[in-house]
Amino acid sequence: MKRIPAFLGFLSIGLMLLACRPIIAIGWPELIILVVLVAVLLGPLMFRLYRFLDKVRKVSQAEEKKKK
Repeated sequence: MKRIPAFLGFLSIGLMLLACRPIIAIGWPELIILVVLVAVLLGPLMFRLYRFLDKVRKVSQAEEKKKK
């Protein structure tokens, strides 16, 4: 099987992008949906990270108190 040069791949992708020029229009409803979606997906993860970092901070403070 012959390999296609990378240049031809990039050229074909570039021509496809030029063929149909998309119009990016984001209104308030779409922006609100996007913010809610990001909050729902990343919220629990950030909360777990916060609890983990809080626990690490408390353990390090307890170790510092033991040393004194």
